[in-house]
Amino acid sequence: RRVHGDTLQYHLTVNMVRVLESPEVPFVHFMDTDWIQRIYIKGKAPEGASRFTIYLQCGAESEPDEVAFVLDFRFNYGDCQNKIVTNHKCEGNWGTEEDGDCEFPLNVEEDFKIKIIVEDDSFKVKVNGEHLLEYEQKLSMKTINCIRIQNDVTLDQVKLK
Repeated sequence: RRVHGDTLQYHLTVNMVRVLESPEVPFVHFMDTDWIQRIYIKGKAPEGASRFTIYLQCGAESEPDEVAFVLDFRFNYGDCQNKIVTNHKCEGNWGTEEDGDCEFPLNVEEDFKIKIIVEDDSFKVKVNGEHLLEYEQKLSMKTINCIRIQNDVTLDQVKLK
C-alpha cells in the first residue's frame, strides 16, 4: 500500500519485508521479532544535532521497563563528543552504559545507512557498510516488539527484514 502526501508510505512484500518511507521522528513502530533479523535505517543528523537514539524495546512507551538494545549516537551531548553509547534496561533498571570503543562514524548533514543484525546472542551494527560494534544480548529478543528512534535525526527509510 502506498499513500501519497504527508501520510507515511509503506509496503509489505511477500517475503515479510516492511519498508517505511520518510517516517516522522520520534519514530515508533511495532514489529514481529519472530521474523525480524535485520533492521536498516537511512537518514541524516541535522546541523547542531546533540544525539539520536535507537531503541529495541517492549511496548511503545518512551520509558518502557524492557529495552534489549539502545544505540545512542552522541554528537554533542553532556560530556560526550562524537561518542557511541550502548545499553539495555531490564525490569525497569538501566544497565551500565558501554561506549563501544569505536570510532564515531557519522557527520552532521551527511546521509548514513545503519544496519542492525539481530542474532541469537548479540546485535551486530554496521554503519555505511563498515562493521561498527557488537553488543551482547542481555534480554531475549522474544520480549521485544517495538523499535523507537528519537531525538536529532531525519529518517529517509526504515526497513525491517
